[in-house]
Amino acid sequence: MNSLVKDLKIIEKFRKDTRGVFFLSDLLVMLPSENIDLFYRRLRNLEREKIIKRFARGIYVTENFDLAVASQKLCADSYISFEAVLARNLVIGTVPKNTIRAVKIGKKREYKFENFTVSQLGVSKHLFFGFENKDGVNIATREKAVLDTLYFYNKGVTFYFDIYSDMNLEFIDMKVLNEYLARYKNPKFVKFVENILKGYNL
Repeated sequence: MNSLVKDLKIIEKFRKDTRGVFFLSDLLVMLPSENIDLFYRRLRNLEREKIIKRFARGIYVTENFDLAVASQKLCADSYISFEAVLARNLVIGTVPKNTIRAVKIGKKREYKFENFTVSQLGVSKHLFFGFENKDGVNIATREKAVLDTLYFYNKGVTFYFDIYSDMNLEFIDMKVLNEYLARYKNPKFVKFVENILKGYNL
């Protein structure tokens, strides 16, 4: 068995557990080599055969990788929100599968890889809440995803759906949403959300 085939089998062995996303440090452990030059030669061979690709600095992916996992590895202190969560909870319809937006503390970061985009929008520390860890990925609750969407819409971020008419808020827990809303310090934003909810007769 040549070394490339052997390395391919190793990647395939771990791909399911990692959902196709690897740190460079993971690959160093998975592909132990006599020296670092040999390791990078093996890595280049895998890249040449398109078995793995460099997604961003220090992060590699296989075919059919999980974009949410990639986002989480790009910034451990972040959570998936907006369209991905809204669609999963039937608040909106389907979403582009090659784009995901997340929330992090601090400045916005955007990553592009082939036809994939990860946008991580920045908030103040007091607004970094309202998410759960599911299978290693931080995911916003449906109520926080609604508020994140309205918050950034109010800041000029565009969405492909109409926030005034295209969201189905039937399954939103209004008690939870209002508890979350009480943590926002901007009274103009609070009023904006209240008016949006009135438009939905909630």
